[in-house]
Amino acid sequence: MANQKKLEGQVELNCSAKKLFEQIMAKLPDIHNICTSKVAKIEVHEDACTCVGSVRRWDCIIGGKSQYFIERIEAVDEENMKIHRKVIDGEVMKNYKSLENNIQVVSKGDGNCIFVYSLEYEKVNEAAPEPHDVLEFALSVFKELAAHPSMVPN
Repeated sequence: MANQKKLEGQVELNCSAKKLFEQIMAKLPDIHNICTSKVAKIEVHEDACTCVGSVRRWDCIIGGKSQYFIERIEAVDEENMKIHRKVIDGEVMKNYKSLENNIQVVSKGDGNCIFVYSLEYEKVNEAAPEPHDVLEFALSVFKELAAHPSMVPN
C-alpha cells in the first residue's frame, strides 16, 4: 500500500487499564449502554468471542452523522493490552481503500491509564478527507466509558 497513512491520538483516563481493556474485549461490551449519545448498538456478527477473527458491527454517530462500520479483530496482545482491528465494511469506508485501527491501554500504575488509538488508512483518492472524525469518535467514546462509575478506581 504505497499511500498508507497514519493518524494517532491518546488520552489519559482516570480508570484502571485492566478494567478498560476488559470492557473493550468483552464478549458483550456495554459500551453502547454507557455512551448512548455516540454508540447506538454493538452486535457480534462472527465468533461470539474476542479472539482473532471476531467480527462486530458498530452503529454510531461519527462526525455528526449516523453511520455503521463492521470490524474484525486481526491481532490481540493481552499481556501488553493491544488490539489490532480492520474495518471490513460500512459507511465509514466510502472514503478509504483500507482502514485499520490499533488500540493500546497503558497502565500508569496510579489507577490511571493512557488510551492510545491509531488509524492506518489509504484514501480512495486525494480529495477524500483524512479520518479525523473517526479518531475523535474513538477518543471521545473511551473518555466517556472511562468516566462511568463502573470504571472509576475505588
